[in-house]
Amino acid sequence: MIEWSIFNTRMKNTLKVGVLMGGPSLEHEVSLNTGTVVLENLDKNKYEALPIRVDKDGQWFINGKPTSLEKAFRGFNVIFNALHGTFGEDGRVQALMEYYSVRYTGSGITASALAMDKLRSREIFKLAGLQVPNTLKIRKGENYQALLNVFVNKITNFPVVIKPCSNGSSVGVEIANNHDDLEKAIKSAFKIDKKVLIEEFIVGREMTCGVLDNFDGQFVAALPVTEIVPKRGHQFFDYKAKYKSGHSDEITPADLDEETTRKIQGIAVRTHQILGCKAYSRTDMIIKTVRQDQLEFGSVSKDFNNIYVLETNTLPGLTSASLLPKAALVAGLTLSQLLDKIIDNSLA
Repeated sequence: MIEWSIFNTRMKNTLKVGVLMGGPSLEHEVSLNTGTVVLENLDKNKYEALPIRVDKDGQWFINGKPTSLEKAFRGFNVIFNALHGTFGEDGRVQALMEYYSVRYTGSGITASALAMDKLRSREIFKLAGLQVPNTLKIRKGENYQALLNVFVNKITNFPVVIKPCSNGSSVGVEIANNHDDLEKAIKSAFKIDKKVLIEEFIVGREMTCGVLDNFDGQFVAALPVTEIVPKRGHQFFDYKAKYKSGHSDEITPADLDEETTRKIQGIAVRTHQILGCKAYSRTDMIIKTVRQDQLEFGSVSKDFNNIYVLETNTLPGLTSASLLPKAALVAGLTLSQLLDKIIDNSLA
């Protein structure tokens, strides 16, 4: 058992929080950044927090001291899940915490697994009437060449986007402008995931919208919309554009008309609810650039203003560079208050 003398117990009613970070995924460092920010910003009058770190090899540590998985969750009232990517965001660590009967922040097993599988979640969104990019899934070791040729020559055309099926932070995402680039990108993506998605490249404005449960008088409330404008040679919001200072402009609230803002926020709430997410999430979208001739001939859907859903993130980043905290701040929540809301919603 954990000796609670390691906590600086100032108040009897404080919640004992384990901040889970690191993990075996390619987003290990991003997760450590999120975990550190969470530890620094949890209200010291409400919480007694300790880091639970998982290294890339699967070794567990509490406050820097090695421990076992069986002991890692003991003694905590709640685990703040600051993991990103595979294991932390795909339902597996959620299943472990369910097994050990520990309460944790964020979405449960099913919602996490569905959101992490980009193709499966898109199929669900499409059934719900939302627009998603045309997408082909290929598997490593299978003969996919015929399907691939049909997709890039008949269903869509170059450029196309290549991405691992189950990863976050735009890890492994590339854009191919020809068949040679496509084969190279697929080979690289297969090093990350056995399942790879090929999707149509949609020209437009990149948007993201966070969601919080029980906020602003609503059961599920959308935060202000953020527009992401990659720069310095980035064709899209890739890993460097996300985490390198100066590689993108993030505009909150986005410069949109009221109707479009309302529709994007509505989609963010719907995707959150469709997948069964809990506490918070963030959904990425693109407003497709519409040509004048398309408007004239009525070939554009008016229901969602040509808004395409890309994916829903069940554990969006909480670093100083992350999008959700910035949107929450515009909505009137400090980072400390945002963490309070996440914990409260997760324990509800």
